[in-house]
Amino acid sequence: MGDPRFKYSLETVLKVRNIKEQKEKEEFAKKQRSYMLEKQKEEQMEQEKQEREGELKHIMKKGPISEFEKVLRRHAHLGVLKKDVDDQIEKVIDASKHLETQRSKLIDSMKDRKIIEKNKDNKLQEFKKKMQDLEIKFLDEIATQRFKRGL
Repeated sequence: MGDPRFKYSLETVLKVRNIKEQKEKEEFAKKQRSYMLEKQKEEQMEQEKQEREGELKHIMKKGPISEFEKVLRRHAHLGVLKKDVDDQIEKVIDASKHLETQRSKLIDSMKDRKIIEKNKDNKLQEFKKKMQDLEIKFLDEIATQRFKRGL
């Protein structure tokens, strides 16, 4: 891509920004896994709650309840499951907030890196233009000297 004679003065900054971006990507992936895990737990808990509600409804529809204490325990258990699901929803929301915060950090680090890369590309183009101008000037001088010798 570039001329081996070209030395970019901010190469160290570019390397640091690349490393920072990589770390932000890794942290984003970690937050994303955490969010997905919490979401999966929520879905499992919600499914269990619905199954238990279905069982309780089935018992209630069967007819006379012979073991009322058992029904009360199931109902109390449903209350606990509902609270657990609500708590898990809060955890999912919290994980989602962390994920979005990390997404923002990742986007910022990508922007920072791209700014430096764009600057590097611009400096390389300037360098190439200077080298081309010097080469043209050199060739013009050679042509002028040959022309003077020929007279």
